[in-house]
Parts: sequence; C-alpha cells; structure tokens
Amino acid sequence: MKRWLMALICLLMLTGCWDERQFKNVKLVLSMGYDVGEEGGIIQTVSIPSVRRSVEGPGEERIQVISTPAHTPREARDKLDQMISETFDPSKVKVILLGEELAKKNIFPLLDELYRNPNSNLNSYLAIADDGTARDVIDTKNTSETRISQYIGGLLEAAVYSTHATGENLQLLCAELLEPGIDFSVPMVKVDEEKQLITFAGMGLFHDKQYSGEKIEPDQSTLYMLLQGKRGKIARLTAKVSDEHEEEMLNYVSVNVMSSNQDLKLEIKDNEVTAHLKLKMKVRIVEYPSDHLYVKGKVGRISNKLAEVLTAESEQIVSQLQEANSDILGVGRRVKAFHPKVWKELDWDKDYPEITIKPKVEVEILQHGITN
Repeated sequence: MKRWLMALICLLMLTGCWDERQFKNVKLVLSMGYDVGEEGGIIQTVSIPSVRRSVEGPGEERIQVISTPAHTPREARDKLDQMISETFDPSKVKVILLGEELAKKNIFPLLDELYRNPNSNLNSYLAIADDGTARDVIDTKNTSETRISQYIGGLLEAAVYSTHATGENLQLLCAELLEPGIDFSVPMVKVDEEKQLITFAGMGLFHDKQYSGEKIEPDQSTLYMLLQGKRGKIARLTAKVSDEHEEEMLNYVSVNVMSSNQDLKLEIKDNEVTAHLKLKMKVRIVEYPSDHLYVKGKVGRISNKLAEVLTAESEQIVSQLQEANSDILGVGRRVKAFHPKVWKELDWDKDYPEITIKPKVEVEILQHGITN
C-alpha cells in the first residue's frame, strides 16, 4: 500500500515536458548579423540550416541566408518569421556579427532583445566584419565548412586557443558594456573574396558601448592579450632581436610562453594617475635559425633584447589604447575601487587618454629545445 501511495505522490509532483519545443516546429538560426540600414534602421541577416530528407542514406543539408530591413532587431525577427517555414528560434545562435559602420554606434540597443529573451544563447560570440558588412561574411561560400556559423565559430575558438582573442561571449560582455571604468575589445573578421576565406583581422577596441574605429593588428594581438593577463593554451611570440645578419631570418627568434604574470599598480599624486604595468614571462625558444645558443651569455643577451623589444611594442599598444580612449586594462575600475574620492573628481572619458601608463616586460628563457 505504501508503494502505491508513494507512486501516486510522485506522479502528482511530475510536471512533465510542459515547456518542450519540438525541433520539427522551429527553424534554428545559427549565425546572425546586423548592418546599417536606411533612415537610421538596421538590416538583419541570418543563416538557417535545413535538411532535405532522403529515401536512401543521410539527408542533404542546405543553408538558407535571409536579410530584411527593420527599425529594431525584434521587428526584424518578426519579419523573418514571416519569410520562413516553422518558427524563428535563436536559442542555438553561435555567432553574432556586426557590420563595421553599425558597430561604431551604440551597440547595446542591438543586444537588448537578446538579453531579454530567455531563449537566447548568451554563449554566442560577438565579432565585427572588418571593412565590410555582416551579410558579406555570413553569405561567404566556403567548401571546407557547410555551415558559416561553424566556420566563424571555429575560427574564433582557434584565436582564443592561440592567445589572439579573449573568447568573451554575450554574457561576459554585458558587465563591461554597463560598468564605467573598463572597456572591452571584440574579434574582427575579414572576407578574402578572391580565396573565399574568412580570416582573423585583429581585435576591435571599444570605448563605452561603441567601436572606436581602432584595432589591434593580428601580429600584436598575442602580446595585447598577455598585457591583460589572459593566455590561451598556446602563446607564441616572434621578435627581431638582432641586426647583425644579412639574411633577415637569422635576426629573429620565436618563443612559446610557458607562464606569464601580469601586475598593474597605481600611483596617484595630486589626482594625477600613473599606472605601472609589469608583465613577467617564462618562455621556451622554439625557433632560432642563428643557433649557437651554447655560447656563454648568449641566452641571457637574447632574453634581455627580447624584453626590450616587447616593452617597446607594449608601449605602442598602450599608446593605441589611449588614442582610442579604450580602457581595456581597467585602470578606471581600479581607481574607482581603491581611490573613490579621486574617481569622483575625475572625468574619466577626458582624463584617461592623458594619464601615464608605463609598461615593462621581463623575459626569462627556461628552455631552448633539444639543439643548441
């Protein structure tokens, strides 16, 4: 009797699948893009996969790319819903692309609908179409990947793995969009029309809620990430450490960063802010065509020269951040947290480009491979 009673209670407590959404009744949008439209509006572009059933063997997948003009993202979604069979579903969106011109405006209103919709995928990557439109990127035909979302998503994941991009998604970016005293950067992608390829084009620097128009180039993006204290599975740097060889290749060294430690300290006198940014790295030489590393003192000289070169490059990056008025390092956040009285007297938008930021890179070579 007790067993029957327990079973009855369990049945009453089970809610069932009251909120289920049948896959056959929706159209999953996997990539989404926004561009500047007419009269202050937008153009939304989406890619939707559909599988055509086959009597024998697996079905054939086709990608449908649709665009529509609208005043707001929600209106665009409603219009797209009227163009497709089944129901528009953004719960599996992997990549959201912004056209460069649109990204230079306040992007928060574009993302508002995604943050309010409980079915939105906040793990989506955000990226900017460099020198082009989001539609150009989404409409790229590439034989190596069936889905453009898989292509761009894989490209961005590889950039995170190799310490070229932060890997921040919509959820992580939300705090930086709303909090004063810190800015953020977003990966940029570019279409090579001749080769029909999409390439990583650097990190776009944001000030407040809009793209500044300035970016960190791909060859500086690894050091840029390390200066923020962020490192992927692999971090590789190549630098010129000599001018003594006629063959240019012999003047360069490539290293893998085995460990890194970033430290940012503030010095404030008479409301003048000075930020001391120190980056310590332990590295392994993975390429040095000049060889002869067994010579006494040579590893030390390479280490010192590498630190000098990377410090100079860090100064260029910091200068670019200040020119873009993009507080990626979060100096303002630290001033606000630890020196609230000073923060109240500052106008950070105007004062940040004028503060002093002194970067310094220290390099220790621990290994140089199995040859000298």
